[in-house]
Amino acid sequence: MTTRPLPPAAEDAIAMAGATRTRTHAAALLYALAFQLLARASSSTAAAASSPPAAEARALLRWKSTLPPPPRSTTAPLSSWSPATAACASWAGVTCGADGRVAAVVLPGAGLAAGGTLAGLDHLAALPALAFLNLSGNGLAGAIPAAAVSSLTSLVSLDLSNNALSGGIPPALGTLPELRVLVLRDNPLGGAIPAALGRLRALERLDLQAAGLVSTLPPEMGNMASLTFLDLSANNISGGLPPAFAGMRKMGEFYLSRNRLSGTIPPEIFNNWPDLTLLYLHYNSFTGTIPPEIGEAKKLRRLSLLSNNLTGVISAEIGGLASLQMLHLGQNCLTGPIPLSLGNLTQLVILVLSFNNLTGMVPAEIGRLTVLQDLDLNNNQLEGELPETLSMLKDLNYLSLGSNSFVGTVPDLANRKLVSVELYGNSFSGGFPLSLCQLTSLEILDLSSNQLSGQLPSCIWDLQDLTFMDLSSNALSGDVLASPNSNLSLEALHLANNRFTGGFPSIIQYLKMLSVLDLGGNSFSGEIPSWIGSRLPLLRFLRLRSNMFSGSIPLQLLQLSHLQLLDLASNNLDGHIPHGLTNLTSMIRPQTELNMRSTVRHQILHLEANFYYANRVYVNWKMQTYEFQGAIALMTGIDLSGNSIGGEIPTELTNLQGLRFLNLSRNYLSGTIPENIGDLKLLESLDLSWNELSGHIPSGISELISLSSLNLSSNTLSGEIPTGKQLQTLADPSIYSNNFGLCGSPLSVSCPNGSSVQILDRSKEFEGLCVYYYYSIIAGAVFGLWLWLGSLVFFAPWRISFLYYIDFIHRKLVR
Repeated sequence: MTTRPLPPAAEDAIAMAGATRTRTHAAALLYALAFQLLARASSSTAAAASSPPAAEARALLRWKSTLPPPPRSTTAPLSSWSPATAACASWAGVTCGADGRVAAVVLPGAGLAAGGTLAGLDHLAALPALAFLNLSGNGLAGAIPAAAVSSLTSLVSLDLSNNALSGGIPPALGTLPELRVLVLRDNPLGGAIPAALGRLRALERLDLQAAGLVSTLPPEMGNMASLTFLDLSANNISGGLPPAFAGMRKMGEFYLSRNRLSGTIPPEIFNNWPDLTLLYLHYNSFTGTIPPEIGEAKKLRRLSLLSNNLTGVISAEIGGLASLQMLHLGQNCLTGPIPLSLGNLTQLVILVLSFNNLTGMVPAEIGRLTVLQDLDLNNNQLEGELPETLSMLKDLNYLSLGSNSFVGTVPDLANRKLVSVELYGNSFSGGFPLSLCQLTSLEILDLSSNQLSGQLPSCIWDLQDLTFMDLSSNALSGDVLASPNSNLSLEALHLANNRFTGGFPSIIQYLKMLSVLDLGGNSFSGEIPSWIGSRLPLLRFLRLRSNMFSGSIPLQLLQLSHLQLLDLASNNLDGHIPHGLTNLTSMIRPQTELNMRSTVRHQILHLEANFYYANRVYVNWKMQTYEFQGAIALMTGIDLSGNSIGGEIPTELTNLQGLRFLNLSRNYLSGTIPENIGDLKLLESLDLSWNELSGHIPSGISELISLSSLNLSSNTLSGEIPTGKQLQTLADPSIYSNNFGLCGSPLSVSCPNGSSVQILDRSKEFEGLCVYYYYSIIAGAVFGLWLWLGSLVFFAPWRISFLYYIDFIHRKLVR
C-alpha cells in the first residue's frame, strides 16, 4: 500500500483535522468591538471636533463624486446621499455621534466601485471625528492613500478587506494612535510588513491574511502589547518567529499558517502568552522539537503544527493542557511513542498524529478521550493489537489507522456515529468484522491491504449511506451474496485482489450511483452481464482484469457514455471488439478536470470537516503496473489484452481521441492497423503485440506526439518502419521483433531501394516462394515413402532381407 498524498486543495481542511476555518464568530466579535469603540470614540471627540456637520456632509459628497458610476442596470449604492437630506439622519452607512458629527462610514459589500480606487479618501480628512471606516468587499483597486488615512487620527477601526488593493501596507498606518482594529486581508497588497506597525500599542486585532505579503516578521511587532488577535496566514513570510513576539502578552489567537517560516518555535511565547487559546503554525518549515514550555499555555484550545519539519518526541507536557479540544501534529518527523499523558485531554475532540514516525502501541488511555470525534494515526510505525478501550469512544466520527503494523482482529466498533473507518495497510486478520454492519452512519470504509479472510457478510450491503468501500488486497473468498436493495448509495467499490468466486455479483446492479468498480484479481467467472450498460449509468472506471470471465464483450457496455477506463485484460473473452465505440463519449474528449468526489463533509467543533478517501486504480501502463490516485480522473484507456478476441480492430477506435493508453496485445486480432491511428494525439502507451496483424505500419503512427511506450512485436507486419517525430525516441528494436516482413531502423534489416509498396510486393513474393517450396518438400516426402514401401511389397529379395534384419535386431535385444 503506497503512502497516500494529501490533496493540495485540502490544506485548510486537514489543518483542522479536515476542518475549514470559518470566520462568522470572529466577524461578529469584530463588529461588536468596533461599535463599542465607536461609541467611546464619538463621545471623546465631541468637544474636540471643529468642522461643522454641513462641512462634513460636503466632504462625503465630494468623496462620492470620485467613485465610478454604477452600471445602468443597478441602483446607485449611495443614492440616499443627497444635499437635500441630513447626513446623520438618512444617509446609508453613515453614523454620527451625539454632537452630530460623522463618526462611522460602514459600507461593506455595497458595490461602491468595482475597479475604482481609494484616491477620493483625501476628502475624508475633513472628518476628524471619524472612528470607524469599513469599505470591505467593494472591489476597490489601487494603493491605500497613506496621507489621507494617516490624517484620520481618531480612527479606531479600519477595514479594507476583500478588495483588490495593491501597493503594500503604508507605514503611515503606524501613526494612528487610537487604532484598535486593522483588517486588510484578502487583498493583493504585496510588499513587506512595516516595522512601524509595532508602534500601534493600542491595536487589539490585526488581520493581514492572504495579503500577498513578501516579508519577514519584524521583531518590533512584539511591542504591540494590546494585541489579542493576529492573522498573517497565507502569505509569503519567511525567516523565523522572533522571540520578541513574546511581548504580545495579551495574545489569544495567533495564525501564521501557510507561509515559509523556519527555525524553531520560541519557547518564550508560551511563557508569556497566558491567554493563548488558538495557535496555528501549520504548513511552514519549523524545525526542532515541540517546546516543553507549551504546557504553560493552560487556556490553549486548538493547536495545529501540521506539515512542518518538527522532530523528537511528542512533548508529554501537552497532556497538561486540560482545555485542549484540537491537537494536530500530522505530517512532521516526530518519533517515539504516543505519550500516555494524552489520556488526560478529556476535552479533546480532534487528535491527528498522522504521517510521522511514531512507534509502539496505541495506549489504552486513549479510551479516556470520551468526547473524541476525530482520531487519525495513519502512516506511522505503530504496532501490536488495538486496545479494547477504543470501543469506548462513542462519539467518534472519523477513525483512521491506516498504513501501520497493527495485528490481530479489528476491535468492536459498534458506534452508530462513525462516518469514516480507514484501517488499510495493516495486518489485521480473521473474518470480516460483523460489528461494521451496525455502523448505520458509515459513508467511508477502507479495509484494503490486510489479511482478512472468509466470506463477505451480506449485511454490509444494508449500509444505506455507504459511499466508498475498499476491501481490496485481502483474502476474502466465496461468492458475493446479498439481497436486492435499490437504495444503496455506493459510488466506488473496490474488491480487487481477493479470492472471490462465482458469477458477476448481482448486487452491483442496484448500485446506480457507482462510478468506480474494481473486481480485478479474483476468480469471478461466467459472462459479463449486459445490464451493466443500463443499470450503472454513471460508471467511469470498470476494471475486471485477471478473472475468468468468458463469452464476448457485451455490446451494452457501449451505453456507458461516462466510461473512461475499460480494463477486461487476462480473462477468457472471445468474439470481436464491438462496433459503436463512438458512444463512449468520455473517451472522445480529453479529461482535464479533477472532478471526482473524494470527500465526505461533516461538522466538528463548529467547523466544516472534510473526510478524504482515496479512489485509486491500478493500470498496466507502459509495460508496468502503476497505481493512479488523485489523477485518476484524468486517466482514459482501454485494456483488452490476454484474451481470445479475434477479428479486426474497428477503425472507429481512432475516434477515441481522449485515450492515453491502448492495450490489445495477446489476442487473435487480424487485419491491419487502422490507418488513422495517428489521430490519437494523447496516446502515451500502445501495445498491439502477439496478434495476427498484417500489412504495413501506418505512417500516421509517427504523429503520436505523446507516445512513450510502443509494442508491435509478434505479428505478421511487413514493409518499412515509419520514422520521424516521436518514433525517433523509440529506438528499441524489440518493439518490432517477430515481424519477419519489417525492415528499416531500428531493426538491423535494411530495406531495398524503392518504396514501401515495392517492399510489400517483394515480401508477398517471398511468402509465395516459401509456400511453393513447402508443398514441394511434402510432395517429395510422400513420393519417396511410397517408392520405398512399394519396393518392399513388390520386390521379394528386398522384403526378405528387411525382415531378416528386423529379426536379427530383436534377437540381440533379447540377449
